[in-house]
Amino acid sequence: MDSTANNCRLLFDVGGTFLKAVVADAAGELIPASEFSCPMPSDGTREEIVGALTASVVRGAAFASAHGLVLNGIGVAFPGPFDFARGIPLMEHKFRSIYGCSLAGVLRGLPETGPDMPVRFMHDVNAALLGEMTRGNARTFGNAALVTLGTGLGFACCLDREVQYSPMGSPRISIFKRPCRDGILEDWVSKRGFLRIHTGLTGLSDPNLTVADLARMAFAGDPAARETFAEAGRILAGAIGGVLSELRIECLLLGGQISRSFALLEPTLVEGLRDVACLQKVAPAAHIGEAAFYGLLAGLDLPTTAAASAGC
Repeated sequence: MDSTANNCRLLFDVGGTFLKAVVADAAGELIPASEFSCPMPSDGTREEIVGALTASVVRGAAFASAHGLVLNGIGVAFPGPFDFARGIPLMEHKFRSIYGCSLAGVLRGLPETGPDMPVRFMHDVNAALLGEMTRGNARTFGNAALVTLGTGLGFACCLDREVQYSPMGSPRISIFKRPCRDGILEDWVSKRGFLRIHTGLTGLSDPNLTVADLARMAFAGDPAARETFAEAGRILAGAIGGVLSELRIECLLLGGQISRSFALLEPTLVEGLRDVACLQKVAPAAHIGEAAFYGLLAGLDLPTTAAASAGC
């Protein structure tokens, strides 16, 4: 971290609906009073998405100024496909309206930043894994993996303490499209997967039901809800056991909002992975909501080679 006592970094974690933001001080501690979220719909127009990003910079910079802090870096966790070195989204399934737009150029073109502002983009799952490696449950392991369960299914891994990146900066290994039953793995162990399993067990489909609802029901003892999580744990274990063995993964962590109900997944997940001899720890991420921020802080202190291009 920067040793100048009044320096700070502004960190963004971009999801499909909201951008979450926080300011971190020079010691790398997140400042609770600085946290905020901003609507940033992935199906919005270019003006809406870029406007949300720039408004968040203005708000974060205003907080820093009001507290005598100097902004000296911005980190952004973003889903992919994305050219993370250059700061350019390449998604066609969401954030379509900013395909090819240089967000790095946008960020460095603001009065609050300037062309020399350090800006680092990271894939959101890679950022979360790096955060767990530096501040969380993967600190003491050389080979670790993180599975994120939410609207989608993410996977990232580190080998010999090095996060494994694809050439564009996404996770090197992807699991969401692995064949599973009559579809792909993401069809069965993401938000839609949990709801699908529950519908199959009960014969009922409630469009208003959420995975959070299922978790509350399961913790209250509802048999179908409990079996939903148990079955998802079995499916996930069966799909990734071979990958974990091949990569010699010692620590498997679960992140994303659904992993807040890890206790419901744990029995069948651990049982399904019992033959993965290298695996020493299976646990939820220590910082489910903050891991990506901690990873961005670590990433801002790593070298990057690509220069920013012009804005949108």
